[in-house]
Amino acid sequence: MITIRRANIEDTEQISCLGRKTFDEAYGEFFNNKTNLMTYLDSAFSINKIKNSLSKSENKYWVVADEKSYDLIGYAKLKIDSSSEFIEDQNVCKLQRIYLSQGYEARGIGSQLHERILKSVIESGYNYIWLSNLKMKKQAVSFYKKKGYDVAGEHNFSIGDETFEFWAMKKRLF
Repeated sequence: MITIRRANIEDTEQISCLGRKTFDEAYGEFFNNKTNLMTYLDSAFSINKIKNSLSKSENKYWVVADEKSYDLIGYAKLKIDSSSEFIEDQNVCKLQRIYLSQGYEARGIGSQLHERILKSVIESGYNYIWLSNLKMKKQAVSFYKKKGYDVAGEHNFSIGDETFEFWAMKKRLF
């Protein structure tokens, strides 16, 4: 069993650790230069960066806890009022992160977390949600397509001296 709840500032250190771990699990294999990966992890998931992010009103976080161990096994970050060059509407939010620890995939937990986020977004009156998905992560692309997302465009993202190709995917909410 799991519990999904909105995160708060007290979750900072756990999200920082979980973010580093799950990003490495999800994307580490795609880095040719592990220094780029480590530098990114140190920057993107530092305690100060996560604490500042949690404090911003435009960022909404959810955490997933294992009810037996109470350990956090996943989290998500939504940025509200986040327009995209691929969506003409301005009433848009972005699903910036949704990660589960290895071993918890294919149990429906990601779908439960996603549904919780969508419910919040719809209740807040947004017209679209969008996200970026690494093209090489075909399983994730398939997951979002099954959830009603369409490819809206493509863009690159550089980390250190490496560049990765992403799909921008969008979902109309009404």
